[in-house]
Amino acid sequence: MDIERFRGLITIQQAISDARGDLSTVMQAIVNERSVMPQSNGIVVELRDGDQLTYAAASGTSASQLGLRLPLNASLSGLSILTGEPQHCLDSHQDGRVNRAACDRVGLRSMIVVPIPHNGQTVGVLKYHASEPHAYDEEDMLIAHLLVGPIAVGFSSIAEADAIRAKVDLQTVIRLKAELVSNISHELRTPVTAIAGSLALLKGGTAGELPKPAVPLVDIAARNAERLTSLVNDLLDMDRIEQGRLSINLAPVDLSVLLRTVIEENAPFAARTAVALVLDVPPRPVSVETDPMRLAQAVTNLLSNAAKFSPAGSDVQVSLTIDGRRALIRVSDSGPGIPKDFRSRLFDRFSQATRPRDDVQVAGTGLGLAITKGIVEQLGGSIRLDESVTQGATFEIALPLPARN
Repeated sequence: MDIERFRGLITIQQAISDARGDLSTVMQAIVNERSVMPQSNGIVVELRDGDQLTYAAASGTSASQLGLRLPLNASLSGLSILTGEPQHCLDSHQDGRVNRAACDRVGLRSMIVVPIPHNGQTVGVLKYHASEPHAYDEEDMLIAHLLVGPIAVGFSSIAEADAIRAKVDLQTVIRLKAELVSNISHELRTPVTAIAGSLALLKGGTAGELPKPAVPLVDIAARNAERLTSLVNDLLDMDRIEQGRLSINLAPVDLSVLLRTVIEENAPFAARTAVALVLDVPPRPVSVETDPMRLAQAVTNLLSNAAKFSPAGSDVQVSLTIDGRRALIRVSDSGPGIPKDFRSRLFDRFSQATRPRDDVQVAGTGLGLAITKGIVEQLGGSIRLDESVTQGATFEIALPLPARN
């Protein structure tokens, strides 16, 4: 062990001693001392909370994700907790157990994960990750095991009241983070709308003919204003869904008519990605009680994803069928499909399994499927990925039919 690592361990030991058993201070002292694992660009303590993991302490590229919650069964950390065994990822680009896209977002190519034991259970993990593959060896794993000890002792030494307070504090951080996103989204809406409107007027010639060099610049600004408007609207919809404030106005709707309208409205976007939208509906009306605007929004999200991920020259198939007391809307593409290790996170916020085609210039927010699921469920329906489909991705919306049908 080199001298810098040894000094780092001494620094951590002193910080732990000064913490006098305060678990939060102990965890933060460990993640803050980078010298014990200098190849790491991020260090995280993830604690179990039911069927989820919470980032309870973090540094480096993971510091901004403090308070992040992830499904327990969707990561290498979750695997370590469920098995009680340490995990070693040599290269995230070659390891099927990890979400490569999520790893790339924080610059993670390799990592070690060590479980934190308490009262015969695994309550969390200590994770080190690096931007280079094969960054960790057996000595690194040994050091990580040594540092897990003080965290486990911290769990044992804190009183029940302290544990409850720590959990409440963490939940407060999560709530404040959600409120911040909500408040910022509301504050952005007015100026973003004004910017987009002004750019549209410029493009339309209201202020006179634009100089030739200015035309492409205004086009770029208008496209990005459109993207920003879409992001703000998605964030606001997500906030309304989570707060149970999404407005729903039910009315009798013929699904065949609604789907034809949605196809017509989205055909120009699909054409820009060299994809055709093909609709198959029954010859007779299929009436349901739903909110046509919100259902159209949900189907549009599915069509947008399908068009972005489909090969140029292919079709996106949209079908409507009756299955017992349900109407089924299916949207199928022939793109790369959804990786199996990502499917448990498919409808989570800000989750994206794959990148759109390189020639498609529309960026996603990672909110579309989460919003779609929220809308469909508030309409009394359900949405799922048909995992029996092996080519591309097929999403199915099921809506209840009225008793008279």
